[in-house]
Amino acid sequence: MTKVLIVEDEPIVAEAMSQFLENAGHEVVGIARDEVSAICETAAERPDLVLMDIRLAGAGDGIEAARKIRADYPVNVVFVTAHADPITRTRAAAVQPAGFVTKPYSARQLLEVVSTAGFRRK
Repeated sequence: MTKVLIVEDEPIVAEAMSQFLENAGHEVVGIARDEVSAICETAAERPDLVLMDIRLAGAGDGIEAARKIRADYPVNVVFVTAHADPITRTRAAAVQPAGFVTKPYSARQLLEVVSTAGFRRK
């Protein structure tokens, strides 16, 4: 079982992702909507994996949140985003994510990346 933090600013998407992961046997330890909440939830819950949207509510973005999280905590980050243009992917790659899933994604894709990234815990 992988402990997962979901960082997604669309509540319906976050809830659907949470239910799917829990049904597959993973533990969702929280849902954050913005950069500050993502960092706070990571500190409090110590997940094995963070599923991180790139576009978040409020100031900051998922790439910056991932950079800060990875600097302070031994956690893998997987970007789950609709923004897969070359510039965004290059910025995201600099954070050394454990994976990158482009929306829309299939249930199979999401489970595969969670299983792989959870297995490769730091």
